[in-house]
Amino acid sequence: MDKKIGILVILLCFCFHLMPYHALAVSTSDAVEPIITENECSLTVSYRHGGTVFSGVQVKLYRIAEVSADLRYTLTQPFETSGLILDEIKTSGEWDVIRSTLEAHILAYDIDPEHTSVTNEDGQVFFEALSTGMYLAIVSQAAQDGLRCRFDSALIPLPGLGQDGRWQYQVSVNAKGEVLPPVDPDEEAKFKVLKLWRGDEGRDHRPKSIEVEIFCDGISYQTVTLSEEDHWAYSWTAKDDGSSWTVVERNVPQGYTVTVEERESTFVLTNTWTPTDPEDPDKPPKTGDTSNIMLYIWVMIVSGCLLIVLGVTGKRSRQ
Repeated sequence: MDKKIGILVILLCFCFHLMPYHALAVSTSDAVEPIITENECSLTVSYRHGGTVFSGVQVKLYRIAEVSADLRYTLTQPFETSGLILDEIKTSGEWDVIRSTLEAHILAYDIDPEHTSVTNEDGQVFFEALSTGMYLAIVSQAAQDGLRCRFDSALIPLPGLGQDGRWQYQVSVNAKGEVLPPVDPDEEAKFKVLKLWRGDEGRDHRPKSIEVEIFCDGISYQTVTLSEEDHWAYSWTAKDDGSSWTVVERNVPQGYTVTVEERESTFVLTNTWTPTDPEDPDKPPKTGDTSNIMLYIWVMIVSGCLLIVLGVTGKRSRQ
């Protein structure tokens, strides 16, 4: 009987191991209450570095996604075509890719910010009467008292989760900044864009070439064509003046989603083959995790039947 119980335990453990796991945003397991999605939120972002505050800096705020009471994100209409899924992000590196992809998406589709404001003399900017959801705050280069600083775009969930596990609808954050070195007009920097393909091996859907537009400080700089002949890569040089560079893939091939990752001076464009039905490449991908659901159901059924059999066998052995 002990051996049979051991077999049952192993099977049940296998069953639970197969159950789908959904990674939510950081600390959601500590929440003691659902989000009240109808609540209005406010946001304060501080732009400071060391003892320097950056006043007069224009901040653009985009609402990327709506949020449900149980913290599930749904992209807003301007960002639906990006194909991004915010509910499955697990690492800071993945969030960095999300940020850079969103920046490129905004340039590609010329999306207007939902709100625009300017930092005050304390280096702070305020936004009020905001709907719940995920927001992206973007600034250009900031300069103060001869100090130049580049601030990363900031992905900010509203509401935020307090240390007591309760949702805070008034959120304050500090933007992450990097001091830029003095400009040397004789120095040049080398940049590169690299195209990677994922998930389409053995298929004939990959195009022969793609078009990439390069932006400098939000202004179109150059459009280039990448193909297998040039190893899906292109390099260029420009003045090392601290300008912000971004690349955008134009006319993303049907059936692919694209992400943009910035690795120092290299921009990696990854096209991932996404259709769920290989026979219908025009069919949009599913965003929910329904993979192998029948397997989970059958394993549970088999486990239940085995439990009944073991119970009956054990009862007879005791008679």
